[in-house]
Amino acid sequence: MDIRRLQAFCQVYALRSFSRAGDALKLSQPTISAHIMALEEEIGTALFDRLGRSIIPTQAGDVLYAHAQAVFAELDQARAALLALSDRVTGELVIGGSTIPAQYIIPRLTARFHAAYPEVRLRLEVGDTQGITERVLDGSLHVGLVGGATALPELTCWAFLDDALELVAPAAMDRPDLSGPDWRDRFLGLPWILREAGSGTQQALLRACDEVACPLRSVMPVLAVPSSLAALECVEAGLGVTVVSHLAARAYLDRGVIATLDIPHLSMHRQFYTVHHTRRKSFPALSAFLALCCGR
Repeated sequence: MDIRRLQAFCQVYALRSFSRAGDALKLSQPTISAHIMALEEEIGTALFDRLGRSIIPTQAGDVLYAHAQAVFAELDQARAALLALSDRVTGELVIGGSTIPAQYIIPRLTARFHAAYPEVRLRLEVGDTQGITERVLDGSLHVGLVGGATALPELTCWAFLDDALELVAPAAMDRPDLSGPDWRDRFLGLPWILREAGSGTQQALLRACDEVACPLRSVMPVLAVPSSLAALECVEAGLGVTVVSHLAARAYLDRGVIATLDIPHLSMHRQFYTVHHTRRKSFPALSAFLALCCGR
């Protein structure tokens, strides 16, 4: 298969548009269409269903895309390995970050990394801990920085940063006493803003509650939200309480729009982890980024 046709196919698949694929590759739309038609003729089946203005991959398209991604990943690794012979760190590094690392940790890490290795093309993808871990596993991300470890044998996790979690409430809210013998009832009766199930923050909070037999899993929250930023905005608006990373809460606490609630019975600490595929061949940019994260 012609590599240029595969590149055109992958762009159409990712962007769901012939015209946007042409813009990305700096090719005309007729050229993109010709590449796709030639591929379809070569393999003897359609790669896309054209439904009006919509482009939907067929099952054959899904299969080819998965294999094409693997091919391009191998080519990138080959290019990086060859350049490593001349002591150059270059190529592309695709980093996945769960919410807190993506917003508060990765920007500073990548600034330092770019200063040291300006030839590396960096791309950041954001999701929750579970989603980022799954994407490292399927190979679509080179490395993830997440708020929870995985036990999957195919993945390697390294702890690189400690984090404290804070129980925060609206600044004007009366602060309940959560230190007495019946603290669980008052704690569970708070108006909760909770993160989604795949969130590392949510997983850490549930583990801490399970350790002291506090059934937070049974609580119906006022609102479930997809990010720490959304949770903090809800707290500032007076909607309820939440547990977030101190890294995320710091600016809100400094402005005095939220306040911490003391909860002595819960130990809410966690670590952030790098996660990469154990069996995937390492390459210079990935090795250098992992070394930076872990202070080596």
